[in-house]
Amino acid sequence: KDIPVQAKVDRLNGLARDIAYVNPLRGTDLSYRALQLSQEADYPRGVAYALRGIASSLLTEERLYLCMKNLQRSLQIFTTLNDSTGMAGCYISLGHLYRRLQDHDQELFYHRKAFDFFSRQGNPERVGVTTHNLGQTYYNMGDYKNAIRLTERAISINDSLRNLTVLSACYRVMGNIKLAQSDKIAATYWYNKTLEISDRLGEGSQKIATVEALMHLADISTASKKNEQAMALLLRALQIVKENRLFNYAQPLYEAIIQNQVKRGALQELRRTIDDYTETSSALNGVKTEVMFRFTETMLRVDSLEKAASELQEKTVSQNKLIEEKNSRTRMTLIFMVSLLALSIVLAYNVVMLRKANRLLTEQRAMVRRQNEQLEELNALKNKFLSILSHDIKAPLQGLKSYVGLLKSGGEHINRGQLIEFGAELEKQLENTTKMADNLIVWAKLQMKKASTRPQLLSVSNEVGQVVSLYEKMASEKNLTLHNNTIQGDTVWADPDQINFILRNLVHNAIKYSSTGEKVTINARNEG
Repeated sequence: KDIPVQAKVDRLNGLARDIAYVNPLRGTDLSYRALQLSQEADYPRGVAYALRGIASSLLTEERLYLCMKNLQRSLQIFTTLNDSTGMAGCYISLGHLYRRLQDHDQELFYHRKAFDFFSRQGNPERVGVTTHNLGQTYYNMGDYKNAIRLTERAISINDSLRNLTVLSACYRVMGNIKLAQSDKIAATYWYNKTLEISDRLGEGSQKIATVEALMHLADISTASKKNEQAMALLLRALQIVKENRLFNYAQPLYEAIIQNQVKRGALQELRRTIDDYTETSSALNGVKTEVMFRFTETMLRVDSLEKAASELQEKTVSQNKLIEEKNSRTRMTLIFMVSLLALSIVLAYNVVMLRKANRLLTEQRAMVRRQNEQLEELNALKNKFLSILSHDIKAPLQGLKSYVGLLKSGGEHINRGQLIEFGAELEKQLENTTKMADNLIVWAKLQMKKASTRPQLLSVSNEVGQVVSLYEKMASEKNLTLHNNTIQGDTVWADPDQINFILRNLVHNAIKYSSTGEKVTINARNEG
């Protein structure tokens, strides 16, 4: 009960193969049971071997059409499974089938294929069997040279393996070859060796080789006028036929026995033989009818199983087709969803990149706008700087120009003291102009945020005095008087350059917009 199904099937198929030529009915029952279990367990290799076992039993009973049908189904399954060993086994059975059909070309074709396969495989037991089969095929075709070569090799292999059943058949074939070559002595030798093997095989083993050997020995004895010896051999063969229900050999044996008795004039024996033949024929026909009925019943069950298996296979194929269609739709849906997800990801990525690009573009536009504003500021600063430059530099330069013109026009009337005074005044004017230029440069840097403010405590009176001295010459040309009215000691917290720049602008504008002869006074008061 604990044996796995496949192991049980293999065991049943092995038993069926071993007894197919001894008890074909029992072999068929075992093969049918193996077929049932194989189909229930979905074990196609077991099905193939079961069908081949049934075919072997059918071959023994000369049911050749059904044998061919089951062999073809078995071979088809083995081919589908790519089971070369199973296929080669079917080749052996097909060779036996075509031997019964007297088609020696097909017999040779299949036995040669089986022999070649097992020779390559190196299975000694199967090589011994296929070598014997091929040797017997060459004997059937009249090629005694190859028949002897192969049969001798088969005898060597099977003798070393102690495969007595096949060895017995090999001896029988060798006897047939020698008999065909009219070498009765050698034939008798090999037939007797067949009988020796048969005695060693015992009950329950294949007896066909034994029966045929006895019949051939009886023929040799009859040809040698040894009718009593021939009768003994024939009666021994008949006993084996009855015990093993070898129906095909019953009639030839009775005919040989009757002919022997007629030759010997043994009328009483002849009457007993005829009565025995009638009784035995009736019994054998009854058994044969029962066997045919059992075979027919078994084949109907096999066909029923095959039909049920076929319907189940069709149903399975239909279900698999539906499942495949469903799976196909599922795959298509999955592919669509994945594609949709991928498209969504791509679109989302594009949206993100577009937003990033828009943000970058906005930042670039803002940068451009800021740069434009800075350019406008720088342009305005440039214009203001030029305006201030022309505004502040013009007065000192005008004063310098006046001194230079005075020196040029009246240089010979100027004494040394006056010249020193003019030189000091020019030096002062140049120093003030240089300082003013430096202040303008610092102011421009501050406007461009390239210079820092450095506030400190300054004297208001000193800062105003420096600016007044810078513009005195310009004021005198308009007949204006500049007056520093700031209080000594007043201070302011401011950047020197910026306060100087502011004071210059105030004084310059006061000179510019004052009438001739007026007085420009610079006052300062503390509102803190």
